[in-house]
Amino acid sequence: MSENNGPQVYDDEIDLFELFQTLWDGKWLIVLITSVCAALGVGVALYLPNQYTVTAKIAPVGDSGGGGLSALAGQFGGLAGLAGISLPSSGGSTSDLLLEIMQSRQFIGQFIEQNELAPRLLAVTRYDAQTQAEIFEPAIYEQGSTTWVEEPPTFMGQIEAFSNALSVNQDRDTAVLEISFKHASPLFAQEVLSLLIARIDDFARERDEARAQQSIEYLQGQLRQTRLAEVQRVLYDMIESQTKTLMLAEVNADYAFQVIDPPLLPDFPSEPKRPLIAALAVVLGGMIGVLWVLIQSFVRNRKERSAD
Repeated sequence: MSENNGPQVYDDEIDLFELFQTLWDGKWLIVLITSVCAALGVGVALYLPNQYTVTAKIAPVGDSGGGGLSALAGQFGGLAGLAGISLPSSGGSTSDLLLEIMQSRQFIGQFIEQNELAPRLLAVTRYDAQTQAEIFEPAIYEQGSTTWVEEPPTFMGQIEAFSNALSVNQDRDTAVLEISFKHASPLFAQEVLSLLIARIDDFARERDEARAQQSIEYLQGQLRQTRLAEVQRVLYDMIESQTKTLMLAEVNADYAFQVIDPPLLPDFPSEPKRPLIAALAVVLGGMIGVLWVLIQSFVRNRKERSAD
């Protein structure tokens, strides 16, 4: 049995030597294929347009639940129950709700329409960093005449493009929200984030003002229907609370969210990763070259054996 093992090891060593010899003989072909793939990779990396990511950090001012009858339930629920007034229970975190609203299709669609973002969102494909000019794709949109060359994008198409560019991450430990927007134009991305933060803050303010005003009208109606002094006192306290909500909504500049880190223009594009693309092209080219040489050697050896 030992006599059979010796030749087998010797044959394996010969095969390994032949493998390296085959690769060495085809080294110039491997170098050529690698160089071609590397050139193609560099060309693709240079051709791909830059994508810039603008990031901002905001934090919720508070989770009091905003204005409205639901906000009164936690503060005056017991007294209201004794007075015979039924109030709805408060919901969950206000900031979480606003976060979901900000990413909803209805909110994004209205935001795009109100700020007329569709042309820059979908037609700007390049950005000149030296002149700070946004370059529109002429095959899609004529900037001079402000008309779409092709069929205008659908409402859902605009929302999908915006949602794909928008990213929201929340740190559950600190409640800080990191909002980022990726686009070919950093100016557009910065403008979108600034407008978006302001709009969601105004949305929360307008919503709480409307709820507080409705609550005041409801409580005043209840006040006119009762003559009990204890019930009147509870109703007056509730009206005072909602009046404070209206005052805070008008006074506070940062109503729902406080801007911790405003959106700033980035110095460099976030994509494409050109060095990584070039490195992967070199590695892929080397693998293709080695595989090609081995396949050629295998086919040639098989033909020689068939001829023998």
